[in-house]
Amino acid sequence: MSLRFGVWFFLNSVALVMAENTRTPPPYRETVLSDDYGPECHASNVIKTPDGALMAVWFSGAKEGADDVVIRFTRRDPQTREWSVPITVADHQGIPCWNPVLVPAKDGSVTLYYKASKLIPEWQGFWKRSSDGGKTWTVAKKLPATFLGPIRCRALALHDGSLLFGSSDESADKSLGNPWRPHFEILSHPGDPSDATAWQKIVPNPGEPPFNAIQPSVVLLPDGQLLALLRTREKVVAQSTSRDLGRSWTPLKATSLPNPNSGLEAVVLSDGRVAAILNHGTNRLTLDAVLRNEEGQWGQPLLLDQLKRGEGEVSYPSALLDQQDGHEVMHVVYTRKRREIVLRTFDLRDAAWTAR
Repeated sequence: MSLRFGVWFFLNSVALVMAENTRTPPPYRETVLSDDYGPECHASNVIKTPDGALMAVWFSGAKEGADDVVIRFTRRDPQTREWSVPITVADHQGIPCWNPVLVPAKDGSVTLYYKASKLIPEWQGFWKRSSDGGKTWTVAKKLPATFLGPIRCRALALHDGSLLFGSSDESADKSLGNPWRPHFEILSHPGDPSDATAWQKIVPNPGEPPFNAIQPSVVLLPDGQLLALLRTREKVVAQSTSRDLGRSWTPLKATSLPNPNSGLEAVVLSDGRVAAILNHGTNRLTLDAVLRNEEGQWGQPLLLDQLKRGEGEVSYPSALLDQQDGHEVMHVVYTRKRREIVLRTFDLRDAAWTAR
């Protein structure tokens, strides 16, 4: 894979043809964020900082879980809109790093949360902070025992200054069937994530029968309710809601969204509709957006990217709404073939989005 950092502008996307499905994504602009480091890369996250910069992180190494896996970082300058050459911002020297998430603060600093461990059930949460746009970072510090921080999707800033994280545990206990269980974590004082007294954990009812669910993506709806969408082993997206800003949650229940046990993220559009960005179906060959109306019903999937069988996967999206050149756009950063971290930017004025 060659180093590629140019931005390609598409007036019309090229149709990607599969034997079982032919669809065309709406117009987009594309940037490949990753470089030759790795060669495998996965689990990206994108944010926008108060100064207008975009930042993205992901993990890279020989393969997922290998001893050389580190966290990589790049930043887009708000004036030139050019992305920096990626740098390594977390390296635990023989212990793999996992699932990085960036959290911006009003003071301009950015906190990186990630996990490090040989095995997923033994994850230890870590954090470090940058106050100069990602040029330098503090030394890594551990999160308090039993807390992992944001497990994959972005944090939600609450009105009282606290942060709400969607989190989860993946058990290695074979006698229990290796259950996956989600939970939510509230950090009341984000200034010092190592302070155990600042953390609270809330565990929702897994539903009946219990869902094996992980990686909640949480959004704030216009009516003040929180909606969490979760990946499950049951091949369907589950949901839970909260009316008290995450202090309690309804039991998990199935949505109408099929999903092949793959990561997803939700965002709320300016008109109040929820957009779920996910692999909609039975495999990771297509990455889609599905919009939810005011009645809570999900529409038809809108194709964002697609591969042919045998080419790998397009997966693990991180989505962000933004204003660009006076109109609303959606940035979607995701894994392609486990060899690239790709950014596609979609103009939400396009008929493909407004018709749904």
